[in-house]
Amino acid sequence: MAAQPAAALSCLVPDPVRSFIEIDAAAEIYRAYVGRFAFDASALPTSDASADTTTTPPPIPARFTGHQLGPTGFDTPVEAEMTLQPSCAGPWCGSLAPGDEVLVFAQVQDDRLVVDLAPCPGKVQGAPDAAMRDKLAACMRGEECVPAG
Repeated sequence: MAAQPAAALSCLVPDPVRSFIEIDAAAEIYRAYVGRFAFDASALPTSDASADTTTTPPPIPARFTGHQLGPTGFDTPVEAEMTLQPSCAGPWCGSLAPGDEVLVFAQVQDDRLVVDLAPCPGKVQGAPDAAMRDKLAACMRGEECVPAG
């Protein structure tokens, strides 16, 4: 019996500042938030070891509660409907647990907020600590904005 080749998804370590720089340079409009989502977790795609293509499962409606990033930090309270758009790369699919505190970069699309829930963290990451939140506020103000090593 021959062993199957191992496959792994190679993702960069999440870096909120790097993600901020990427979305700031994008042609699309994004907003940054820290908070929690409420949604039907059973609607998320499941990993499929036999999958070998990139897929885009149906969007998932979600309710977000948290704070939006502005020049003075994450100090604007927000409660908003957002759309989670999961995607899969081969057997790996984007995931999120309802109630987990996260940093999210939501794209503004026709007056809707859409969150790219990709297999690799980027637009959705674990919530940053206070020091990182201060760095993101500095980025928002146009000050020094340098990703970690």
